[in-house]
Amino acid sequence: MRSWRLKKKALAVSVACALSLGTAQQLDSLAYAAGDESVQTAGEAAGAGGSEPVQATQKTAPDSKAAPAAGEAAKTPEGGQAKAAAGDAAGSDKAGAGEYDLPALTVEAPRPDWESKLSPGTVTVIRPSDYRGEQKSLAELLKTVPGVHVREVNGKGQYTTVSVRGSTAAQVGVFVDGVLFTLGGDAAADISTIPIKNVERIEVYRGYIPARFGGTFMGGVINIVTKRPTKSDISASVGKSSYGGYKGSLEVDAPLGKGSLMVGVNREQSDGDFPYTNYSSSLAVADLDKDMALMDTTMALWHTQSILKFGSTWTDSVGNTSSGYGILTNAQASYYAANLDAWKTWAYGDDDGDGKTNLYETVYDYYYTKYSGNATKAETKTTKIVNSVDSSTSTDYQGWLKQKAADQAKKDQLGDGTRYRKYNDYKNTDAIIKWQDDHWTAKATWKEIDRHLPNPLTPDSSHNEAYVDAEDTRIINMEKKQKIITKELQLGRRDTVGKLEWGWSVNYLDSTKSYRSYPSVYDSVDYYWKTPFRKWSEFDSQRWGGSIDGTYKAGDRHLLEFLLSYSKESMHVRGSLVTDGTNPDPVRYRTYYTQELWNLQLQDTITLNDTGDLWLTPSIRYNSSTTYGSNPLDYDAQHQWNKEIEQTSGKTTWQLALKKKVNDHLTLRATGGSYYRLLNLYEIAGDGAGILPAPAIYKNGSLVSSFPLPEEGKQWDVTAIWNNRLLGADSNIQLTYFGRNAKNLLQLWRYGYDYWCYSNSAEGRVRGLELQTNLSWAKWDLNLAATYMDTKAKRRDTSATGDNTYYDIHTSYTPDWEGSARLTYRPDNRNSIFGEVKYVGKMYTSYSTYDNDAIESLTTVGLGVKHKFRKDVELVVGVDDLCNAGPKVKGGWNGNYIYNMEYPYQGRTYYTTLQYNF
Repeated sequence: MRSWRLKKKALAVSVACALSLGTAQQLDSLAYAAGDESVQTAGEAAGAGGSEPVQATQKTAPDSKAAPAAGEAAKTPEGGQAKAAAGDAAGSDKAGAGEYDLPALTVEAPRPDWESKLSPGTVTVIRPSDYRGEQKSLAELLKTVPGVHVREVNGKGQYTTVSVRGSTAAQVGVFVDGVLFTLGGDAAADISTIPIKNVERIEVYRGYIPARFGGTFMGGVINIVTKRPTKSDISASVGKSSYGGYKGSLEVDAPLGKGSLMVGVNREQSDGDFPYTNYSSSLAVADLDKDMALMDTTMALWHTQSILKFGSTWTDSVGNTSSGYGILTNAQASYYAANLDAWKTWAYGDDDGDGKTNLYETVYDYYYTKYSGNATKAETKTTKIVNSVDSSTSTDYQGWLKQKAADQAKKDQLGDGTRYRKYNDYKNTDAIIKWQDDHWTAKATWKEIDRHLPNPLTPDSSHNEAYVDAEDTRIINMEKKQKIITKELQLGRRDTVGKLEWGWSVNYLDSTKSYRSYPSVYDSVDYYWKTPFRKWSEFDSQRWGGSIDGTYKAGDRHLLEFLLSYSKESMHVRGSLVTDGTNPDPVRYRTYYTQELWNLQLQDTITLNDTGDLWLTPSIRYNSSTTYGSNPLDYDAQHQWNKEIEQTSGKTTWQLALKKKVNDHLTLRATGGSYYRLLNLYEIAGDGAGILPAPAIYKNGSLVSSFPLPEEGKQWDVTAIWNNRLLGADSNIQLTYFGRNAKNLLQLWRYGYDYWCYSNSAEGRVRGLELQTNLSWAKWDLNLAATYMDTKAKRRDTSATGDNTYYDIHTSYTPDWEGSARLTYRPDNRNSIFGEVKYVGKMYTSYSTYDNDAIESLTTVGLGVKHKFRKDVELVVGVDDLCNAGPKVKGGWNGNYIYNMEYPYQGRTYYTTLQYNF
């Protein structure tokens, strides 16, 4: 029997490998995707006894012990803080793997009281396992967290960023197992490159940021925690979806030594060739029809005037009268000009049958007489005049015909405007090996992102965007590819000594990002398009880092948390017209950068009263950055800001939180603090092509900064959390009013003819409301989330010719309203039915208040069904964007929405996933 089980597992591994890797090309795209949007689980949102949403501590950062399951005791022995009661959070998604039931969303009891005080701000915890099989990406999981906005910049599966409470994407910190995911060379975290199949939970912090996350992030922090296996297990899934979508995964968990080992391999890919209507196509067709009508008018006028010239006098289209040939009478010429068929019958007929046309003989006779019988001269003149009225020999007329034929070919190409997205495919492959016991954690990951970069539908006055994704070989349809390969190692240990729980961690990350354009298109364009980095580029980054953190319980009233972290990153830049010896001015670019980051942070949770229901949590942080840049080529005085240079920025900031548990049903909370966001290398170095390092900043003749200054600001929020029965359901309602003021915000300005630079030229403020409601009945669950934001911003022109005066601007890609609703019904233990609605309000796409560039609001509907055939086999079938609303979203200016948005949303998408646990 044991032998048969081993054989079964070996067979399962082989089949799973084939499903997840070998059949990727044939199956296109199916998969077990963990998690639906960022819906808080009921326990995470509510907890028990009116406590706030579950707060993760440094012990819940990389794979630590989580809160006890519902109904278990929530206290831990004194001095055993790191152990945090029973149950591994990292293995929580495996809980119930042997169960036959299809349970409701996991309801988690509150963490020990002292532990919840460590993170007094707003946090939402998402467990991907609660939404298994729904083929959700990290972006989709985050979309329903209140206060969070996800922007799929280049479309689904392409470059995607996240903002929190009206922040920019660069102001959000994204961590994986407590280590900063974003490299200094990134403008912001591209969350489309973060796999979530082997993820246990996702923590989304807004407002107050716990001390264990190094850095000061004005928007918020997202921490992704990978799984910690707790028993032997093998699971595999395979899924398909519309437009060539495929997802396959294999995960093997097994005991090893005193700990446990997890090995995961995942593949996700898509062709992305969804249909949409190019709204500019009808505008371009209308322009072509006008041009073709003009050609017809011009050719008809040419015929008319050519015939009228045979009279003694003729009048052109503007009323000017000129002498004609005098070969016909004016009456004859006018008659034939008005009756082209009669003209063709007479002019090209041969009445006497001598092989010469009537027109030729008439003209020849006229000039033979006029030239006194000089036949040679008469023949020359006759040939010239006859050819002048012959459209087949007229250069002008043939040019108009060719233009009309070209217009017709374009019309045929544009058709009815139906397009299929091109160059929108991607292939993502990743692997993880992780070993962990009660003290040690060792992890290695590898990831490859291989994708085309789709072309934008940016409108212009000539409607060239109408030809994007058509059979057109111009620069607007240039083929571009990007490949990203990332390797990461992490090693850490945690221990408890008396009342001190502490740990250390070291990590290494290596990333190579390469870009290539399709040579035949690139080589055919003029020099204006041949800007640096447009043909190819490579950004190679390496980062070493380490940290020490912990908590110390100082008596009954104080709980201290501390962090000391350091990292050093180096980035080498190579690219066309920069490092390949083909640029006459290569020294304007820096090609080597380093950045060192230090974070020293301390937090104290203070119990203010004897009843233990009032807490004050101050926090102080010192963060600094030393940035270095150089060009290995000789220094050029014309571009002084690109010589070897180094700058250090640092500042101390603070946070403060006050929380009061009013009773078993109501908790009130208020937080606030200051922020000092250190810049990344992208904001300092640019992309080497259109965005270059900014000139040094001087004031009154003194150097202020060699690079742009860090962004600064203050933010606050107040929250009410209510837990009680409502409408017969266990319910939690959380309402937060938040605000932030920021200055020294970065904006792009044109500093030269062909380059832009980042500059501290903007300031802004945001006020908003977040609402999250979770209701749970015996067989029904309802999750609601909504966000309202009122944003204001100002900008001043700091370019070389600017006047430095502030004026009002829009905050781009920041909707006023955003929300979601999800309803789940479980009729029995095997089946589950769910539906969801998401809404994103109108967004401005440019800061300009003159044109008011914007895109329309979007409402999408999704449906799905889950069925368990038996305890280890589950099938999920569903559809996203049932009404196909995504591709129909229009953009425009001043309320005139007639164009596509630059990167259309993918529309109705069907999917199915089969998951098997061996």
